[in-house]
Amino acid sequence: METQFLPAKRTDVRVFNQQVEDVSKSPVMTALLDTMAGLLVVLNEDRQVVAINDAFLATLGIDDPDKVLGLRLGESLKCEHAYTQPGGCGTTAYCSTCGSAIAMMTAIKEDRADEQLCALTAVLDGAKHDLSLLIKAHPITIEGNRWILVIAQDVTQQQFWANLEGVFFHDINNILSTLSGYGEILAMDLPDNKEVRKVNEAIERLQKEMALQRSLSSRKDAQYLPIKSADSSTERIRQETGILIHRHRAANGKTIVEKWPRENIKIQTDALLVSRVLGNMIINALEASAEGDTVKLTTLVEPTHITWEIWNGGFITADVQKRVFQRHFSTKANFGRGLGTFSMKLFGERYLKGKVSFTSTEADGTIFRFRLPKELD
Repeated sequence: METQFLPAKRTDVRVFNQQVEDVSKSPVMTALLDTMAGLLVVLNEDRQVVAINDAFLATLGIDDPDKVLGLRLGESLKCEHAYTQPGGCGTTAYCSTCGSAIAMMTAIKEDRADEQLCALTAVLDGAKHDLSLLIKAHPITIEGNRWILVIAQDVTQQQFWANLEGVFFHDINNILSTLSGYGEILAMDLPDNKEVRKVNEAIERLQKEMALQRSLSSRKDAQYLPIKSADSSTERIRQETGILIHRHRAANGKTIVEKWPRENIKIQTDALLVSRVLGNMIINALEASAEGDTVKLTTLVEPTHITWEIWNGGFITADVQKRVFQRHFSTKANFGRGLGTFSMKLFGERYLKGKVSFTSTEADGTIFRFRLPKELD
């Protein structure tokens, strides 16, 4: 039978029936099918389904496993290309780029596990549905029989948000390029205008933030190597922090008193990340303050460390204090809040190797502290 990618051959019916019986009588296979929490299907070497677990059946909307036995994975999932060739799933021109087909053939031909992302368009009740499945195919031999275990994870939503994030970065970068161009024109027309200079500084800062966020988003393990810059210093950190806070709406009607070292101290660190930690601390303090209140930033210089303290007169109740740094927790009701204090910990401790902490009492108010080594390891 003609094929444009994988072999079209299917197992003889009598042999296939025996395979189904062998799997059903295998204690190992039964245990795997009963205990696997995810989506699991067992294939023979012709890529036909010989067993499937309940979770997979539920995903397919099928209550009778006999309806999928003998089918190939794409056929059971109603892939729109599964029947465009007489040989079925795996034999069409589209299949050469199918992650599922590639993973299964790696397991069959090379006798090793393989994991691939499978983009699939399923046709259900006449409507097309785009799915994204993470497929891991693992060869296994039990009692002389060789099977391919296929574990599938539906990552459609994760892929959707990842793609949406990519579109966001692309479009925002385009807008930033336009803003930067207008900013340069304004700077040429008004070279001595302080407000124009501030606008250009804010645009440059936003470009840096976008580059940082893209770098973080591209790493699945959320690892990021801080940029240890030779020109990082307390003065540069002060300037970068100022861009974030001095025109922030939370500062309206409030006073920010800053105490920085008189001497410009050099620090081997990532000034952008440091300013993000301090900026979040100050903005949180401003948001917790009433009109007319004062927020204070104090810099304490030690031989090997620098500590910043951000004070406001508010008090964080004991029950909230226990969860201040918990991701997604917020005293504000809006969905999507609670990332400011979480990001302090993330950037300040994981990436910059510093220490973020706070104290809060009714008598003395609230102080957030960021203690940073002068040199990154």
